[in-house]
Amino acid sequence: MEENVGRGRHGKPSNANASARRELAANRPAKRGRSKQQGPIPARGTHDAEAGGSRTRTRSRLGQAQNAAEDDDFDADQFLNQDAEYGEPEEPQPDEPQIEEPQQPPRRRPQQRPQQPRRDAANEGYGGGPSDMSLLTQYGNHRAVPIWDAEPDDHEVLKRTLRCQASGKKVMDIVKPPRSERWFWDPIEASGLEPLTRVNFSVLDYGVIWAFVERWHPETSTFHLPLGELGITLDDVQCLLHLPIQGKFLNHTKMSRGEGADMVSSYLGVVREDIDKAFAETNGVHLKHTTLQTLYTTNQTSAERAIAENKPAHVVSLYRERSVRAFMLHLVCCTIFSNKSSYYADVVYLQYFQDLSCVHEWNWGAAALVHLQHYLDHGSAVSTTQMAGYMSFLQGWIIAHFPRLSVWVEAPRYTANMPLNSKVVPGQGHKDAAGYRSSLDNIQTYDCVFSPYDAHRQVRPLINACWFSGWLRCGKLKAKHLPERVLRQFQHVQGIPRNPSMSATPGMNLCEIDRVFTEELELRMIDEEMRGRPVTSPWDTEPGYMSWFYRVSHPVMRPVEAPESPPRPPNLEVLIEAAEARNDPNLMQVCRSVKVEVERAVRGGEAVEGTPIHGTLQRILNLLNPILAYRRIKRGKGTRYHTRG
Repeated sequence: MEENVGRGRHGKPSNANASARRELAANRPAKRGRSKQQGPIPARGTHDAEAGGSRTRTRSRLGQAQNAAEDDDFDADQFLNQDAEYGEPEEPQPDEPQIEEPQQPPRRRPQQRPQQPRRDAANEGYGGGPSDMSLLTQYGNHRAVPIWDAEPDDHEVLKRTLRCQASGKKVMDIVKPPRSERWFWDPIEASGLEPLTRVNFSVLDYGVIWAFVERWHPETSTFHLPLGELGITLDDVQCLLHLPIQGKFLNHTKMSRGEGADMVSSYLGVVREDIDKAFAETNGVHLKHTTLQTLYTTNQTSAERAIAENKPAHVVSLYRERSVRAFMLHLVCCTIFSNKSSYYADVVYLQYFQDLSCVHEWNWGAAALVHLQHYLDHGSAVSTTQMAGYMSFLQGWIIAHFPRLSVWVEAPRYTANMPLNSKVVPGQGHKDAAGYRSSLDNIQTYDCVFSPYDAHRQVRPLINACWFSGWLRCGKLKAKHLPERVLRQFQHVQGIPRNPSMSATPGMNLCEIDRVFTEELELRMIDEEMRGRPVTSPWDTEPGYMSWFYRVSHPVMRPVEAPESPPRPPNLEVLIEAAEARNDPNLMQVCRSVKVEVERAVRGGEAVEGTPIHGTLQRILNLLNPILAYRRIKRGKGTRYHTRG
């Protein structure tokens, strides 16, 4: 056999050197995605990785190539092309100089993506924290990672914003009957949903919302700030929105188009043909917001016409109930169930308005919190571009706890018995998350109001449900409620909390979540021992909490861009101001006064030498003398201390 002929496959010789390989490639039919002018085909491993294939398959092919001598079904051309990836130096051919160019295959570059250091960082910690990965186990996918790593001029990362979907203004714009129309307002108020008509904002400060989304961590369901953790609790829901936080969790499941059509026909009075058309337009079991608004107004008009025509009372009542149901569905889907579409409502929620006298039995406050946390979990991921949920509620929470951070004014018609969300009217702000990010990185304790509801307790007292620790749920969504992580919001000193999995057991099914909240609420409450002692200052923490928090968290979003001395503790200015207001005595002056008094007592014979009290006084003098002597020495050397007295 000739030297340039290798093994054959089905009687066809395979060439083994470079010249024969080119001749074989020239005579062979072109394969998909390959061209003679492209030179040697890159290794299959590279191609598979780019196409989403497995590198294991590549290794198995190479393994088959090593055993080719024992396998008659062997593709020599494939093996040679793979071998060419590591090709030996070849002499250039004068007749085909273009063949030498592919010695630098560009397709191998994707294999060199620098992702391994990121994987090592996940094991060893990240710049700016966390250094201990026991708490934020999914931090590698968090949007805070690229923000910390970005260069100061990387505006694509630092100026990136989320597209927020909010529909609360639609509730404000819809025309409602006067309060004297009790046929409308009585069922609305009895349902517990009436506050949703007055707690929405027409303008939102999206910049500050984005800045807080960046600090949300799904593992703890809290915002992580330089001050520690803060969260949105059931107490926030009841005070800001006045929604009920007790009762049954909403338990709906996915609804078919047929079931949805039957429900819309029965409870809203829409003909089947129009329902099918509406579902087709929204590509699901949905109704447009404009459709609900039309049903709301047309049923009112039909009721008025029925009254004018002296039709039976049950006919008038039928039209009015349909109008109320359409309004309630529109109300909850523009507020607590606001989704990313921003133009349609999910028909599945209509089932809770079948019997208008039973709407109050459901836990609407928990539903609002679960939906908002669901979108916060989603929005904190690095790949997310949109944010939804009840944006007016989130904006109100930020204003309540950080009143100095954004622009807002007091609502002129607010009264003390109204929800606190209706007390403020936010401004538009500058929509720049970077500015708010810097403000939060440098926040001080006096910028945060940990417990803003003290003056509202006569309207909404702190009930047992606020102390519940565990899972909340709405339909198939579930969210953690962990008040032990934010004890300062309940005016208790914050200590190192237990692991979230001890409160919200991973893998707990929905039926068990319902049972625990309804039957074991008191057993799952944070008891007096776990609450600890009340705060003296609103920011009080147990010793070791802040050092632990900075070890397991990422409290600052951006590194310091210029070298400087470490910042003062966030509460130092507050402590100084408080000390000055109390007129605290100078410590050295106190020591001198104690020494003078003890020496007077000893000289005056108030303590007889040899008695225990005389020995105690002498020990006090022995402790004070070195301190005062050191003070005189330091002052003699010119050292100045910032003390009064």
